[in-house]
Amino acid sequence: MANPGTATQPWSTLEAVFAANKTFAAGDEIVLRSGYHGAPTVTGTNAGDVTIRPDTGASPKLRNLVVKSGARWVIEGLDICPGHEVPGSGYDATVVEIESSASLITLRDCTVRSALSTRGWTVDNWKDLTMRGIRTAAPSTTLSNNQVETTSFGITTRKTAAFTLVSGNLIKAFSHDGIQSLADDCVFESNTVSDAYVSDSSHNHDDFFQSWSAPVDGSTAVGGTTVYRVTLRGNTFISRTDPGQPFPSNPQGIGCFDGYYEGWVIENNLIASKTSHGIALYGAINCKVVNNTVVENPFDPAGGSTRPWIKIAAHKTRPALSSGNLVRNNISAKPVDAIAGSSTVDFHQTTTADSSYFANPAVFDYSLKATAPAKDAGIETEAPPTDITRASRVQPYDLGAHEFLVSSGQTYAEWLAANNLAPDGSGAGAPGEDPMGDGVWNMMKFSLGLPLAARGYGGRVVTGIHAAGGRRYLSLTYTHPDPAPSGASYQVLTSPDLSRWSAANAVPVSDTVAGGLRTRVVRDAVPIGEDATRRFIRLVVDVP
Repeated sequence: MANPGTATQPWSTLEAVFAANKTFAAGDEIVLRSGYHGAPTVTGTNAGDVTIRPDTGASPKLRNLVVKSGARWVIEGLDICPGHEVPGSGYDATVVEIESSASLITLRDCTVRSALSTRGWTVDNWKDLTMRGIRTAAPSTTLSNNQVETTSFGITTRKTAAFTLVSGNLIKAFSHDGIQSLADDCVFESNTVSDAYVSDSSHNHDDFFQSWSAPVDGSTAVGGTTVYRVTLRGNTFISRTDPGQPFPSNPQGIGCFDGYYEGWVIENNLIASKTSHGIALYGAINCKVVNNTVVENPFDPAGGSTRPWIKIAAHKTRPALSSGNLVRNNISAKPVDAIAGSSTVDFHQTTTADSSYFANPAVFDYSLKATAPAKDAGIETEAPPTDITRASRVQPYDLGAHEFLVSSGQTYAEWLAANNLAPDGSGAGAPGEDPMGDGVWNMMKFSLGLPLAARGYGGRVVTGIHAAGGRRYLSLTYTHPDPAPSGASYQVLTSPDLSRWSAANAVPVSDTVAGGLRTRVVRDAVPIGEDATRRFIRLVVDVP
């Protein structure tokens, strides 16, 4: 630790760095090499972001991580698990703890888990060895693209963690709640929570997402305050993805039982479980529950009174009723249950005939069939303009989380005819024409599976930053129907100057299919800030 901390004379472990009270300047990076880095407590208030990340090709490992009395830390790409040193230490322990004395903390692209393996675990092991995954009490926390596995509670935001963003995380194999949130002004979007284990009512009733109005200082009873302005958007909640999973549990969906909850938005979520409370708000004021799909998990026995519903109820203990709520454009396995006078409930369908509505429920593909009764059955007023895949909705809106767009395998002539353009591709129907005037040619909308009326790219072409090997790269994500529209081809190109374009530096990152859509992520081979002052990336499509 007497070294200067350079590449040729490095410090020892991350734990030792903070134990030695090292200080940093805005823009600094603490680069970790392979090896065991202990259980660091990150401290220090920075003038600008300071990043902790792995070195290129390195795999640093931590037992656990605490952030306290600090601000503007970006922590990325770490493998954090007590199994790297000792077994999990039980129900009340936490793998990553961000304390209320911190703020403006980002944790992204990390793997957080209680144990390295659950092979041979019993019910008692699931009860005793799982720990909380990530818990934050710090305001303005960002938790993005983390993989949280084998935990009791996956991600928790405490009362003081206002303005927290929880986005793009995978929470898999949890034994209590996937997500808990008690803070105001938080956003939970595009997370996947799946595979619940071990029903244990002595500790907890399991939920994918749970909230309650928590005491601020211990003097106010649970349910005596209000949680304000929380958004849940585009999340996927599935109780189990393997019919052979041992010790399965049937968690409740979005369970908010001890309000009040005011100004919440719950939209474009998919919930598949075998429980009554698909979405439940007890004590809701001016909340919106719009365009959600709430269904039975196909791996659970069908029928019975436990089919999931959407419920707006009165506060449990306080006299005022729920009021001013909107429940619209949803699909659920059981009718909406809203206490009289609490809500506007309209444009809603109830069904257990999943095969008539959805493309392939057996593999959790809940995109709509072209013949689904929910197609074109919604209304645009107060509804989200995009769906769970971030594709633009097209009037008249569909019910549920997915908007039906273009059938897979459609030819360009069929697309033109469906959009009232000349099927021979003349005039405004030419591949390089832009009849909507939004800067996107016909050939691009056809190739992406978008209708002509969609504005722009409909959320199906997104640029961003991809972290790999301790470096950051420009990336492009594009989505199209699977199978692709007939004859459509796709190529990602990069350039240093908007003049010389090449596919040589386009590196595939992932290629996944879900909901009848294929999503590919491609990154640049040249890291940001190295070997070039500027980098550009684009998608090129062609049609026959």
